[in-house]
Amino acid sequence: MLREMGIASGQGGARHAGMHRTRSIDYAVVISGEITMLLDDSEVHLKAGDVLVQRGTNHAWVNRGRENCRIAFVLIDAKEPA
Repeated sequence: MLREMGIASGQGGARHAGMHRTRSIDYAVVISGEITMLLDDSEVHLKAGDVLVQRGTNHAWVNRGRENCRIAFVLIDAKEPA
């Protein structure tokens, strides 16, 4: 599955109800702007050109920047981590 997501600037706070996990291996490519991926106990800041690979990670996305962010995703179905 290929999906593109846009996140408006100024969206999200420190943690929020959008935390979720998927049963997939996700490849995320930040096309433009900047984004923060919230994890249970940390966060990862990404900017245009960065690539992220995750598998079943509990996470949420927030855009604390001044510009909109565009991300392209490739999702591959996977079993739940043990």
